Amino acid sequence: MRKIIRCFTVLTLCSTSAAWANGIVRIADGNCAGLAAAASSSGPQPSLIILARNGHYSGCSFEIAGNIVIDGAGASLSAELLDSSNQPSGFSVHVEKGASLTLRNLNIEGAAHASTAVQANAAKPNIVSPLGDAFFIEGSLLIDSVSIASNTMDYLPSPLGYESGGLFYGGDLTLRNVTIASNVSQQGDIPLFDGAPNITISNSTIVNNDATVFSGGTVSISNSILSGNGHGCLGVHVTSLGGNVTDDAGCGLNAANDRVVADGRLLDLDRHGGVVKNVALRNDSPAIGNGIVGNCEGTDSRGFSRGLTACDAGAYEFGGGIGKISAAGMSGLYFNPSNDGHYVSIQRLQDDTALVIWNTFDENGVPAWLYGVGSIAGQSIHVDQVARNTGGKLLPGGDVVGSHAAVWGSIDVNLSDCVDAQLSYHSKDPEFGSGSTTLQRLAYLDNVNCAR
Repeated sequence: MRKIIRCFTVLTLCSTSAAWANGIVRIADGNCAGLAAAASSSGPQPSLIILARNGHYSGCSFEIAGNIVIDGAGASLSAELLDSSNQPSGFSVHVEKGASLTLRNLNIEGAAHASTAVQANAAKPNIVSPLGDAFFIEGSLLIDSVSIASNTMDYLPSPLGYESGGLFYGGDLTLRNVTIASNVSQQGDIPLFDGAPNITISNSTIVNNDATVFSGGTVSISNSILSGNGHGCLGVHVTSLGGNVTDDAGCGLNAANDRVVADGRLLDLDRHGGVVKNVALRNDSPAIGNGIVGNCEGTDSRGFSRGLTACDAGAYEFGGGIGKISAAGMSGLYFNPSNDGHYVSIQRLQDDTALVIWNTFDENGVPAWLYGVGSIAGQSIHVDQVARNTGGKLLPGGDVVGSHAAVWGSIDVNLSDCVDAQLSYHSKDPEFGSGSTTLQRLAYLDNVNCAR
């Protein structure tokens, strides 16, 4: 049976450089002491800990005694190299019995090396810690929209006579929109998941790890990618809920939409518009549209929306799900850069309709606000009745009086791709007449991407 050495550090809240208010604490960039103090039970217990946006925290170790959420805001947590001998201090997270921890929007990745000499001797820093495993779970751990990538795992000799190492050990573990990629075993075949009794995985990407993925325990997995790893499943009971893509037939993934493929057609590991790293999908990836809709997470690891009728396997949603140009991907703000000053806003609505708003001018330079709801056919929108509001007056305090709407004409918008479009119009008003203008996308809607 595995044992644990607990090392406690006396920390005081006065050293955290963080402000406590309403159960929320913000931790300054790089302040591992403040993070450990906020996470421990030795003081006011926050419900939410927020790290510095895109910050860097090296060699942090902390224990969770209560029920805490840590939002990384795109920050990186890594091992810390102490000197040119490549001896890291490591990092560790211990979730005590009865406690629960949620991690989100965090990158757990290899740190920069101390010198070029070290760089030549080792490709990546190690994940080692006083607790052996990076995450020792006696309570429960939920990881949501987190990247664990490009680390080298190493066994840690213990004075008690055992060796341990890897990412996760013990407790109940849930992964949502998690990317675990390109991690390497320094010695032997260290498992990523070692001894966790219950593991639930959805819309996650576990790829290209030179290590065994699962070793023991019970795994429930859905809408995920498991590919390019040293070994997938050893001595583990896997229950598939479907929608998975794998190159390992030995894992027994045979539920609805489970696919064993030779090539998942994956792209690079990067942030791809989000705050955590993920592995992008090529446009011909078998993971696209393969997810079981009932198990689809609402967004991917970047926060982009997934489809309503289908989603992709893995942590990355190609095109932001319903962000395909023929669907919600047409939503956004457009303009003509060659004659700036008038803008077209498109918002996809229900039942294949879209709201089109054109803020422009008439032939005399009078501002005109034109709007209407049109029907969508493929990548085109036809608004048969466009209205114009005129005669309004803004009163002090915010009231508008005197405004009335009149039918102005019709508008057609044709989108050739995610960037380029053309607007054609025909007005009954001689101050406008008929014509067309080319458009380019100026902005997307938040959480809605577009697939070319």
